[in-house]
Amino acid sequence: MGMKKAYRLKSRLAFQSVYTHGRSVANRAAVLHALKQEAGAPTRVGFAAGRRLGKAVVRNRVKRRLRECVRLLWPRVRPGYHIVVIGRQAAVEMPFPELRQKVEELFERAGLLQREG
Repeated sequence: MGMKKAYRLKSRLAFQSVYTHGRSVANRAAVLHALKQEAGAPTRVGFAAGRRLGKAVVRNRVKRRLRECVRLLWPRVRPGYHIVVIGRQAAVEMPFPELRQKVEELFERAGLLQREG
Protein backbone atom coordinates (compact mmCIF):
# COMPACT_ATOMS: atom_id res chain seq x y z
CA MET A 1 0.00 0.00 0.00
CA GLY A 2 1.52 3.34 -1.03
CA MET A 3 1.33 6.64 0.73
CA LYS A 4 -1.25 8.73 -1.00
CA LYS A 5 -0.50 12.36 -1.76
CA ALA A 6 -3.19 13.21 0.80
CA TYR A 7 -0.88 11.98 3.54
CA ARG A 8 1.82 14.52 2.67
CA LEU A 9 2.39 17.35 5.05
CA LYS A 10 2.88 20.42 2.91
CA SER A 11 2.05 23.75 4.46
CA ARG A 12 4.80 25.79 6.06
CA LEU A 13 2.55 26.36 9.03
CA ALA A 14 2.08 22.63 9.59
CA PHE A 15 5.85 22.04 9.46
CA GLN A 16 6.44 24.95 11.83
CA SER A 17 3.89 23.61 14.28
CA VAL A 18 5.51 20.16 14.27
CA TYR A 19 8.96 21.68 14.88
CA THR A 20 7.70 23.92 17.67
CA HIS A 21 5.39 21.60 19.55
CA GLY A 22 6.44 18.10 18.54
CA ARG A 23 9.00 15.78 20.07
CA SER A 24 12.08 14.83 18.15
CA VAL A 25 14.44 11.89 17.85
CA ALA A 26 17.57 11.78 15.73
CA ASN A 27 20.33 9.54 14.47
CA ARG A 28 23.04 9.77 11.83
CA ALA A 29 20.59 9.50 8.96
CA ALA A 30 17.83 11.88 9.92
CA VAL A 31 15.91 13.87 12.49
CA LEU A 32 12.26 12.99 13.02
CA HIS A 33 9.77 15.41 14.56
CA ALA A 34 6.34 14.11 15.51
CA LEU A 35 3.28 15.91 16.82
CA LYS A 36 0.19 14.08 18.02
CA GLN A 37 -3.07 15.18 16.37
CA GLU A 38 -6.62 14.56 17.49
CA ALA A 39 -7.58 10.90 17.62
CA GLY A 40 -8.69 9.44 14.31
CA ALA A 41 -6.85 12.03 12.22
CA PRO A 42 -4.78 10.53 9.43
CA THR A 43 -1.03 10.62 9.85
CA ARG A 44 0.69 13.04 7.51
CA VAL A 45 4.38 13.12 6.71
CA GLY A 46 6.57 15.89 5.37
CA PHE A 47 10.18 15.68 4.22
CA ALA A 48 12.95 18.22 4.41
CA ALA A 49 16.63 18.47 3.59
CA GLY A 50 18.68 21.45 4.72
CA ARG A 51 20.76 23.58 2.39
CA ARG A 52 23.92 22.26 3.98
CA LEU A 53 23.36 18.90 2.32
CA GLY A 54 24.13 20.38 -1.08
CA LYS A 55 22.38 21.62 -4.18
CA ALA A 56 18.71 21.01 -4.93
CA VAL A 57 19.51 17.82 -6.86
CA VAL A 58 21.17 16.31 -3.78
CA ARG A 59 18.46 17.50 -1.41
CA ASN A 60 15.72 16.13 -3.65
CA ARG A 61 17.49 12.80 -3.84
CA VAL A 62 17.70 12.62 -0.06
CA LYS A 63 14.00 13.42 0.27
CA ARG A 64 13.13 10.84 -2.36
CA ARG A 65 15.12 8.15 -0.52
CA LEU A 66 13.53 9.08 2.81
CA ARG A 67 10.07 9.06 1.25
CA GLU A 68 10.69 5.54 -0.02
CA CYS A 69 11.84 4.40 3.45
CA VAL A 70 8.66 5.78 4.99
CA ARG A 71 6.50 4.29 2.24
CA LEU A 72 7.84 0.83 3.10
CA LEU A 73 7.07 1.39 6.79
CA TRP A 74 3.70 3.00 6.14
CA PRO A 75 1.43 0.00 6.89
CA ARG A 76 2.85 -0.06 10.45
CA VAL A 77 2.70 3.68 11.17
CA ARG A 78 0.17 4.76 13.78
CA PRO A 79 -2.64 7.12 12.79
CA GLY A 80 -3.02 10.54 14.36
CA TYR A 81 0.38 12.20 13.89
CA HIS A 82 2.05 14.91 11.89
CA ILE A 83 5.61 13.83 11.15
CA VAL A 84 8.52 15.66 9.57
CA VAL A 85 11.61 13.73 8.52
CA ILE A 86 14.73 15.81 7.92
CA GLY A 87 17.62 14.24 6.08
CA ARG A 88 21.13 14.57 7.47
CA GLN A 89 24.47 14.46 5.66
CA ALA A 90 24.91 10.70 6.17
CA ALA A 91 21.65 10.07 4.30
CA VAL A 92 23.24 11.31 1.08
CA GLU A 93 25.63 8.36 0.65
CA MET A 94 24.25 5.74 3.03
CA PRO A 95 23.33 2.42 1.37
CA PHE A 96 19.56 2.17 1.09
CA PRO A 97 19.10 -0.87 3.37
CA GLU A 98 20.96 0.95 6.13
CA LEU A 99 19.00 4.16 5.57
CA ARG A 100 15.79 2.17 5.73
CA GLN A 101 16.83 0.61 9.01
CA LYS A 102 17.82 3.99 10.47
CA VAL A 103 14.48 5.54 9.52
CA GLU A 104 12.62 2.59 11.03
CA GLU A 105 14.65 3.02 14.21
CA LEU A 106 13.56 6.68 14.46
CA PHE A 107 9.88 5.78 14.00
CA GLU A 108 10.29 3.05 16.61
CA ARG A 109 11.95 5.38 19.12
CA ALA A 110 9.30 8.05 18.56
CA GLY A 111 6.60 5.48 19.36
CA LEU A 112 5.06 5.78 15.89
CA LEU A 113 4.92 2.11 14.96
CA GLN A 114 2.06 -0.23 15.76
CA ARG A 115 2.90 -3.60 17.17
CA GLU A 116 2.86 -6.24 14.49
CA GLY A 117 0.47 -9.15 14.62
